[in-house]
Amino acid sequence: MLGIGLPDLLFILVLLLVLVKPSEWPTVARRTARTFVAFRRAFTPVLEEMRGVRDSLMADAASSRLSSPVPENWSPRPQAFQKGGEPANEFPSFPE
Repeated sequence: MLGIGLPDLLFILVLLLVLVKPSEWPTVARRTARTFVAFRRAFTPVLEEMRGVRDSLMADAASSRLSSPVPENWSPRPQAFQKGGEPANEFPSFPE
């Protein structure tokens, strides 16, 4: 939830309880709820678009994976090339 954990949320709520008069609590709650609803309405189309793009990419990846099998002579890169990009010497030289 936007990087806000339960302890942070509780701290914000306690801070609001201290700073806002009890007579204004219903007004603050209504404004907060309206703000959350407005954000949700604004971001719903964006999230749906992102989900659609993700689903189409996953479908493309699945179809290409099924249509092009791995060649018989394929193997993963040797261990020497997996870290750092430079081939490792089998027998490292040490200064004398």
